[in-house]
Amino acid sequence: MPHRSEPDTPGSLWRDRDFRHYAFAQGISVTGSGVTTIALSVLAVVDLHASTFNVALIAFASKLPPLLLSLHAGVLADRRRKRPLIITCDLLCAAVLLTLPTAQLLARITLIHLYAVAFTVAALQVIGSNASISYLPALLGPGRIKDGNSKMGANNSLADLIGTNSGGVLVTALGAARAVTVDAASYLVSALLLWRIKHREDPSPARTAGTSHWAEIREGLTYTLHTPVVCSIVLSNAATSFVLAASSALWSLYLLRELHWSPTALGIVMGAGGVGGVLGALVWQPLERRWGPGRVMLGALALNPLAQIPLVLAGPGLGGQIAIGAGMVVQTGAAVCHGGLQRAVRQELAPDHLQGRAQATGAWLAFSLRPFAALAAGALGTLLGLRLTLTLITAALVVPFLVLWNSPVRALGPAAPISLTPTEEPANP
Repeated sequence: MPHRSEPDTPGSLWRDRDFRHYAFAQGISVTGSGVTTIALSVLAVVDLHASTFNVALIAFASKLPPLLLSLHAGVLADRRRKRPLIITCDLLCAAVLLTLPTAQLLARITLIHLYAVAFTVAALQVIGSNASISYLPALLGPGRIKDGNSKMGANNSLADLIGTNSGGVLVTALGAARAVTVDAASYLVSALLLWRIKHREDPSPARTAGTSHWAEIREGLTYTLHTPVVCSIVLSNAATSFVLAASSALWSLYLLRELHWSPTALGIVMGAGGVGGVLGALVWQPLERRWGPGRVMLGALALNPLAQIPLVLAGPGLGGQIAIGAGMVVQTGAAVCHGGLQRAVRQELAPDHLQGRAQATGAWLAFSLRPFAALAAGALGTLLGLRLTLTLITAALVVPFLVLWNSPVRALGPAAPISLTPTEEPANP
């Protein structure tokens, strides 16, 4: 059995040295990534005077890896010990990011270089993030998965809030390329903290002779699509991700252009969303204990369209900014609440030998559609106008709720055990 530094009981996680290292590693990395998001935009727009299409290509390069690599990342995580895999990805991310300040020092940064960095870092993040999520159940044990996800949700939301708000300051003070060194340093610190974890992973199960890479991917897909609770959650996640990706492709343009917001007002609203994320992470576990996972997930999804209504009804001015900011707090809080709980449920259900592929399949189905959602939103926005398109998108946020309502998830109350039935238990390869 794997060594754990603390008992497998709720309430002890921040006293668990290994979990603290894991959580701080994740939080520091998320903070650094917020700096790079702003730095890449400034490098492209200000330093290189990139066109709108070229800026969009950077976003496309960063969103493409989940479509291409998520399923393969799941197989890799199930074939290897996960902690060394996360550390390797952190070290490689640091090396890739350091090419930007080095290029600026020795020659000059080009758009091709930015595309390559955005794609490569995103690809490494797909592999490392999947290994990290599937490592948590082994690190904590089944009794502490929900508590761990709750604390990680608050931790990462706070880190994202700090990274987003400090990114602009660092880029202004250091310059965009030099500010990227902060993110590179965050990956190095993350790797060091993960290396200091004393928890020993069990070796990965031996592969059945003749099992191919694609057969293992197919096993992950079969488990996800043929386990009713898991399938319902994943399909609802995919619908949510698609609709919110369409919304995020237009809402900043709508606020800046049609409601005449200043960049400062936009930044404050984005910060408000981070506050909502922290609150959502803190409340979902007590709510789940009282009402059960089914009601909490459904309640969070029901809040999504309601919280977006101010976006399409508010007018210019301070009143509209307050209303939209409040909606952003609620929507982000609901998203983090739902996200942490559904991830914990899927981690509890997944057999050990399928943890990596179970998480990767869910991520692939949810995130691979986002580039197409952005394209669809752009086309509709051009044809129908921004306000009408955002109204249609807001109405479409009802779909994920309906998917989950008409599923076995609705029956998951506080006393209902979350487990696979014998007919749903996948065979160990």
